[in-house]
Amino acid sequence: MDVKRTILAVALSFAVLFLWQTYFMPKPPVNPQAPAAATQAASDNAAESKADAATPESTPMTMPVEEVIPAQAIVKTSISNELISISLTNLGGKIESSTLKEYNDAAGSKGKPLVLMPEEISAAGQTTLAASGLTNNVLYQLVEATPTKAIYAYQTPGGIKIEKEYTLEPGHYDLELKVTIYNVSQNVVTDSLTYSTVQDFTSKESSNYVFSGPIYYTGADLEEVALDDAAKNPKSEGAVKWTGITEKYFMMVTAPEDGKAAGAKLSTVGGNDKVIRISMDTDAFTLTPGTAKAFSSRIYVGPKLASLMKPVGLELEAALNYGWFDAIARPLLALLNLLYGLVGNYGIAILILTAMIKGVFWPLSAKSYSSMAKMKELQPKVQALKEKYSKDTKRLNEEMAHLYKTYKVNPLSGCLPMLVQIPVFFALYRVLLYSIELRHAPFVFWLQDLSAPDPYYITPVVMGASMFIQQKMAPTAGTSEGQMKFMLYGMPILFTWLFKDFPAGLVVYWLMNNVLSIIQQAFQTKRAAKAKAA
Repeated sequence: MDVKRTILAVALSFAVLFLWQTYFMPKPPVNPQAPAAATQAASDNAAESKADAATPESTPMTMPVEEVIPAQAIVKTSISNELISISLTNLGGKIESSTLKEYNDAAGSKGKPLVLMPEEISAAGQTTLAASGLTNNVLYQLVEATPTKAIYAYQTPGGIKIEKEYTLEPGHYDLELKVTIYNVSQNVVTDSLTYSTVQDFTSKESSNYVFSGPIYYTGADLEEVALDDAAKNPKSEGAVKWTGITEKYFMMVTAPEDGKAAGAKLSTVGGNDKVIRISMDTDAFTLTPGTAKAFSSRIYVGPKLASLMKPVGLELEAALNYGWFDAIARPLLALLNLLYGLVGNYGIAILILTAMIKGVFWPLSAKSYSSMAKMKELQPKVQALKEKYSKDTKRLNEEMAHLYKTYKVNPLSGCLPMLVQIPVFFALYRVLLYSIELRHAPFVFWLQDLSAPDPYYITPVVMGASMFIQQKMAPTAGTSEGQMKFMLYGMPILFTWLFKDFPAGLVVYWLMNNVLSIIQQAFQTKRAAKAKAA
């Protein structure tokens, strides 16, 4: 095995990763449709609530007759702080949308405050009681409304009263939802509270690289459910800590403050496979006449930033999914943010971080280059042995081992240093792909958003050219003519094509790494030439 083959293996691994994400990773649909009218939303809620009522855990007391709520009966209010404005509706006493004041929907001066859940049917904070007949298609009474608090109340025909209190504190993206259930009937009631979040993915832009869809956290694992799978109404195998909907940079999550729910389940709404509801049930409870029970939860509607999610204390930061290389990715992100704090530009911070990583691996890379050079010098002798013992494989292997031992060359020594670097590369790849810190972050001139592809393809083309130079300079020990041509011409073209749609921040990292590798190769070649001349 030689270094050229290792480089090829790494490159092909990267290509496989890209192709897998492009063609096999679940993607949300890309067929935009206009939002439904309020009456249509009410109809959809009716369809959803029928599904709620169809699966009670115990015998219902008195099931309400479903009706279409007239649009004029729907009243909206809002609560807000300096970070977020949350729109609430008396239809189901739920959150219907949120506006993030510090994040825009586009880079530059054209950007407006970002609205999450803009679709009419999307919602968070839905609560139902299956056995008691409480659905989402009912009109709550707005009992109290202040700039940071809203209280809704509703009583079922069977004598179950539910009160929902939303409280938003200053400086928070998460709000408290306190649900109190009163038994004002003459019967003993056994039920469980269901929390639901609904997202319409019909008009969501697709992505080849990152997951968007329903998620739930068990306390040990983060489960991401593809939209096609969600339409099959799956359930979690055990208890969960929270459920929600995630996008590339933002998420909506509901987390019980006691840190547990009986399980998560997914379903479609109104028969539409692109409108997904994820819900979770509390443990069953029993209320005798005149008693009440309260449930507290946190609803997080905001950016996927560990510094904002971790203080909530419900392990929301688990939604930051860096895959197999999580243990490496998180320190790299922390270091990137530290560098940004020093230089004030994420593009420059990426360049510095790349140089630092290259510096750490410089000795390993130098050893790899040195081994490649020695292997190149031995190629005439290796070729002679192959010709001499072409029909005796055992003798050939013995003579090759003797040759390597005589000249103190380990054919694997050029490969292993590169293999050590692969986890770091993929970890940084995930960081630069997922981190909201790069969203709308400018670098230089035409690169005004490091999270978006280069609009003029300048950096991918320059990166491809640097890759060509790097391959041209690299030793070619043990490489066939076909492999040489592919490495020299095919790989730069392939990577240029792959990287044209990658976030500019990732391309900047790869380009900088190539430039530093070229410098190191030139240095190693010059030093080897001097040593040979001496």
